[in-house]
Amino acid sequence: MEVQEKLKKETSRGKFTLPENLHLTLVFLGETAEERLPEIKDAMEQAVSLEGNRFNSFDITFSSAGFFRRGNKELWYLGIDEKNNAGEKLLKELQSRIAAELRARNFNIDKRPFTAHITLGREIKSGPWPFITKNITIQVNRISLMQTIKSPGDTSGKNKLAYTELSGYNLQRQKAV
Repeated sequence: MEVQEKLKKETSRGKFTLPENLHLTLVFLGETAEERLPEIKDAMEQAVSLEGNRFNSFDITFSSAGFFRRGNKELWYLGIDEKNNAGEKLLKELQSRIAAELRARNFNIDKRPFTAHITLGREIKSGPWPFITKNITIQVNRISLMQTIKSPGDTSGKNKLAYTELSGYNLQRQKAV
């Protein structure tokens, strides 16, 4: 991803997300017992087809990069354009539906407000400068239940993360106008 490459050039160090692992998390569940997977799958299905109204696919636009500071290190992310972005409103509605369905099934969901972002890298050491990127628009047409697997990394002993889809739901395609 072009934005991530730009960030790498401007930083002195960091752990960057592998391109195949770039994703947007709607709800983080943490470690969950395998026997609860059917409940999660049902919650997702209910969320995308609430009251018989199947959720349509939609576009979201990323337009800026920024960071959260943790101690003297930074977590850099690609952020969504919140101004005049109908897709961002739909994404928040979808996230809210999923979180509500999971809470109804007694899953402990983070109560902090949802902030849509894609993590570009962690433990980054850079100058304190957010930068603007050219707009990147993607179509959201599927949601997935993902499992994170830590595997032995390279010779430095760093673990490598891999994500595996356990279940997914396609969003309905919008009808051409």
